[in-house]
Formats: sequence, structure tokens, C-alpha cells
Amino acid sequence: MSAASPRAGRLAALLLLASAASCAPDIGHDPVPEAMEFDTEATPPRVPAPTGLIVNPKTGRIDFGLAGLTLPEDCGEATAVSRAECEFDHYLERLDGFPTATPGTAPATAPLDSATLSLGRNVVVVSARPPALLMNVALGFDTQKNELTLAPRPSWELGETYFVGVRGYGGGVRASSGSEVVGSPTMQLLKEDTSLTCGATSPEAIDPSCPALALLAQSQSDEAARANAITLEAIRSSYVSAGVWQLFAAAGLPKEEVAVAWGFPIHTASVAELDPTVGLVPEVTAADEIRVAVHGPVDAATVSGFVVKQHAGTVFLLDLTEAGAGNLVAGFPLIDASFANGAIVIKGSAPFVTGHDYGVFMTDGLTSPDGASLVPAPITVLLTLPDPLVDGDGHSLISTVADTDAATLEAGRGQLAMLFDSLSSITGLTRKNVVYCFAFTFGAP
Repeated sequence: MSAASPRAGRLAALLLLASAASCAPDIGHDPVPEAMEFDTEATPPRVPAPTGLIVNPKTGRIDFGLAGLTLPEDCGEATAVSRAECEFDHYLERLDGFPTATPGTAPATAPLDSATLSLGRNVVVVSARPPALLMNVALGFDTQKNELTLAPRPSWELGETYFVGVRGYGGGVRASSGSEVVGSPTMQLLKEDTSLTCGATSPEAIDPSCPALALLAQSQSDEAARANAITLEAIRSSYVSAGVWQLFAAAGLPKEEVAVAWGFPIHTASVAELDPTVGLVPEVTAADEIRVAVHGPVDAATVSGFVVKQHAGTVFLLDLTEAGAGNLVAGFPLIDASFANGAIVIKGSAPFVTGHDYGVFMTDGLTSPDGASLVPAPITVLLTLPDPLVDGDGHSLISTVADTDAATLEAGRGQLAMLFDSLSSITGLTRKNVVYCFAFTFGAP
């Protein structure tokens, strides 16, 4: 199940890559091979991710339509993406920002020297509210994809907006060859101090002598160049209004040294986070007690344990070993559930069985104090999808999930299928109302 973390971050890549393709037109390939890329003409596009450019300003939610991708309501009718990817993308479109475990990526034209990827100097991550330089971020470089990678440790803050800047040029990151790394032409335009449309608010109103239009027109038709100038100006001005360059400057990264920059918001809803790679899993705190940490507030009155034929509940504990052997009575241990010190506390009426596999489940009946349901973490969503995550040859059916990760998740999804397909009449658990699910061996080291 540790495979979800790559998905969580790569799923952002999907939206953002696509988003940049519509929101940040390319104006030509980087002039040198060693550069932080911003190439929307590549297949797939080579742009940093995630990005707030696909958060709809009217709805405040992620919107793939801004990336030119319209998802059918019935994913059985999906053609542009697989059914599984369609379902997952629908989940993302319900969020007002990206999941708290979302990693980031920034493509480069050549492998980067990892020794130059210094957090806080050459790779700067800042929060907007309050302005602060972050150091709890893991950096890496994917040599297969030529992408700088970054991930929160353990997660981003709810409702926060983050900006990432990579220092290039003489004093910044270097390619493995030792060559200097620069920014792309598109990034240079986004760093301009003045309007890229010379003040015009519509494509046809841009003066033909406007410098940015003249530059864009070198590689595009006049119509395309005008449309792209309007789009790029919207992005440039959004950077200015967000105070991006001031945030970076305060962190010691002047605008002229930025090779690439991007920003992204995190959703505001409370979430029971799940990411085994950073220890975000249920914690066994006693022989009869399990705790699940929740990021964000929870209305304690909505927390209650499920007891067969006695109490519907919002928190479930299943002894999967007993249930798998056909003993459904022992498969549903008697439990109480409460919320204390930022965690859902599951208390058994008797000690749990060491060596047995247990499953922890929670439903959307759990809410924050304002009545909003908790949202599921990406791993939970992938484990509860109705459609397979891999095809007959073992290849991932979700473009932002690697084959090996999808196969691992698919094994877990298959094991949970019986619960949702056969036991929903007993438990009330369905794929649509589950906001947390995780299976583990009790007492395992």
C-alpha cells in the first residue's frame, strides 16, 4: 500500500501537466539543453506540478475542464482516459485544493547534480500564510524522467498555498555534466515586470508592436500568439498578486535567479491521512487500542463504533482473518470509537489478536465541526475504485501511477472487493461513503 504516495504526487502531475498545456502556452523549446523545462508541446507536456492553474476561480475546486479535459459523469463512457482514471479524477474535482500528501515535480532537460539540490537555497519552498521557508521537504531527482521531485514530510498543511522556486544560472542547480541550468523562454515571460499584453484585455486589442506578442509571433500564428499572450499575462499577473517574487526574495531567492517557479493550494477539508512511506498509518497503542491520526478538526459527536445489529457507527474494525475464514461473528469485534488528541481512538472490548489481519474503515458520516465530511486520502480512493487499476498485461490504467505501484494497489483493491460487493448490506460500507480504509497485521513489527 505504500504505492499510493507516488500516485498521490503523480496524480497532481496529470492535472497540472494537462493544465499547463492549456494555461501556459509554450513559446519555443529551451535554447540550451540544460534548463528547467516549461514545454507544453512535448508529449506528455514537460511542466512543473502540481499547479493552482487548474483550480477554478469561480467554484474554488480543481477543474480538469481548464486543462481541456471534460470528464463524463458516467465513467463507463470515458474515452480520453481509463474508467479508473476518470473515477479518480472525479474525486480530485471535488476538492478545493490538492491532497495533503501530494508530491511535486519539475522537469529538466538533463539530469541534475543532486549535490546542488540544496533545500532552502537552490530549491526554495515557501508558504503563503504565514510567509515562511519550509525545511520539512524531501528532495530527490528521478533520473528516468529527468524530474526534480519534492515531497512534504509528512504532509502539507490544510488550506495553505505553497510556492516552489528553483535557483538556476551561475549560482544555482547544475546539471550532472557540470553545466549551468537556466530557465525556459516561457518562464522568462512570466517573470516580466510589465504586462505581456501591453495593457490589452482581449487578444484583438493587443498592439502589434507589443514586445511579448512579437516574441510569441516568431513561433506561432498571429491568432495563437495573441491568445497565448492573454493567457500568459493572466498567469504573470497572478504571480504578482500573490506576491510570489517577494516571498522568494525574503527567502533569499531573487527573481532574476529563478529558473522555474510554480504554486499550488492544499484542500481545506479534514482528512484521515494515509501514507505508509512517512508513517501515516494506524498506530497500535495498546493490546486493545488502535489510533488513526486526523489532519484537521473532527466533530466528536459524529465518531462512533460499528457494532453488528446494534449500532450503525462511522468507524469500523474488521478482523479480516476471521471474516476470511467465514466467521463473521468474530469478524466484527466489539469496539467503541472516540476522538481525542487529534486521533480517532478505537477501543476493543477485548484484546485484539496478534498476527490477525485487521481492516480499519471510516465513513463520510465523520464530519468536522462545521458539518463538512472528511475527505478520503488518495490511497483510500484508489483502494475503493470499482474498476481495475491495471490491464491484462499488468500496465497501469492511471497515467500518473507507475505499473509496479498500480499492481500493488490493485492487489489491495481486489482483497477489499468482497467487503464492498458482499458485505455492504451488513456493514453499510460502500465505495462511495468510505473516507478511510487500511489493512494491517496486528502486532507485526
